[in-house]
Amino acid sequence: MAQSSGIKAPHFVQGTPPVLTASEIIHGIGRQNTARSVRKSRCIRAWLGAGLLGGLLCWLVVADHFALSRQADGYVSAAVNHWATRNEVINHAIYVAGQTDFLTGGLMVALVYYCWFSNTAAESRTRLLLGFGAVLVSAVGSRLLQVSLPMRLRPMHAWDSGFDPLPGIDPAIANHWGSFPSDHAALFFALVAVIWGQSRWLGLLATCSALFGALPRVYLGLHYFSDVVAGAALGISLVFMSVRFGPRTLARRALAWGQQWPGLAFGAAFLVTFEVATLFEDVRQVGRGIPAVLRQFGL
Repeated sequence: MAQSSGIKAPHFVQGTPPVLTASEIIHGIGRQNTARSVRKSRCIRAWLGAGLLGGLLCWLVVADHFALSRQADGYVSAAVNHWATRNEVINHAIYVAGQTDFLTGGLMVALVYYCWFSNTAAESRTRLLLGFGAVLVSAVGSRLLQVSLPMRLRPMHAWDSGFDPLPGIDPAIANHWGSFPSDHAALFFALVAVIWGQSRWLGLLATCSALFGALPRVYLGLHYFSDVVAGAALGISLVFMSVRFGPRTLARRALAWGQQWPGLAFGAAFLVTFEVATLFEDVRQVGRGIPAVLRQFGL
């Protein structure tokens, strides 16, 4: 018969939680704080590394005024322009189809809503919120890059691009800012990355929608091929980084707030997703009018 070691196992009354010592509490809190600080440090390093890599890639592309991609872009633009139709009705139809929100941003936002309601798990919705936040950042960031990087004329505006403007397309379209990177591609492919993270099949459908919105812009001479690739890379990278290293605590608080105030939450969600579906077109219109208003006041 085994002898007792003299140490009695702790006895707990059924239904009563165990009483922790001060040392156990301190060590438990210490481990939590250590894990939190390690994760925070890892996130900071990841964002800094991604920022430096993205800045390096932008510098490589814009160095010597896009010399790195000029040859490939010229080849693609010339090839596309060679096969482009000379029928202005068809060209205008392609332009309108590529601008149709229902088949591009609208469809992808609908897929995001489907993902939200088809999987109510907290972790899935947290990742969805983090990814959609990155979609908004990609839309703003791509436009800031367009206006801050060296001016890159669009193929239809650059005489040395080898691209002949197509009949039926107004040559004055989008000639107020540079073409690199494509903000359409950045937003569309950021949405693709968000949806792909929830469902591969829906992600394939979203990819088709994104290509439907982005490729006509290469066909019409509104973007070089590298503009679309850079925009897509920007959007996908931001979503990946946000889901992997984003502010999860903030996303969980947003979820809790949405459960507490569902009316306000879904009202705000509708307004934000409507702007995303239409690529912030009304905001763009207001932004284009601000310089004229400032000039009226002599500013």
